[in-house]
Amino acid sequence: MTNNQFIIKVSNLHWIKNTDEEYDLCAHGDVFLQIGDEVVSNEYTLDVTVSATAFYLLRSLTENLNEHNHDSQLIPCCGHFMYFDENGRLVIGGCPSGIDWTIEHINDTEIKHTSDKGTQVIINKDKYREIVYAFADEVQNFYRESKSKILPTDEFSRDGYLGFWKEWNRLRNK
Repeated sequence: MTNNQFIIKVSNLHWIKNTDEEYDLCAHGDVFLQIGDEVVSNEYTLDVTVSATAFYLLRSLTENLNEHNHDSQLIPCCGHFMYFDENGRLVIGGCPSGIDWTIEHINDTEIKHTSDKGTQVIINKDKYREIVYAFADEVQNFYRESKSKILPTDEFSRDGYLGFWKEWNRLRNK
């Protein structure tokens, strides 16, 4: 196990091609992820929904996340729809493609990341928060610099999208 070798960065931010960007509610792009010496994902791996990745990373600041306790991969290919489950928790539904790893709070100051191949790294919680905020802020700035979104007319989709940003802002401004 190595310490402090955790890198996650977003690049190539875009909206779905051949779609009017004001209707695309999810930001897309590439994610470079390195856990220890293992490069888990890079710009050649998979075009992904980076807004969902940023959302899950924000959740990981206070929650343990693994393949059994969230609804998608931490780096999901798709984010087809957002809705609230029976417990009122926002869910981002997508396809089965994506990249996952485990994020575990091991004490008050350290977070362990474990890749699917078993590579592990422990990072200081404050340093991890800086990394997550940088990733999330880059995605949020992409939204701010783009055309304003036209909200869906159906209540299900509109409530999911508005709930996404409500929880995002709550998590980011903690």
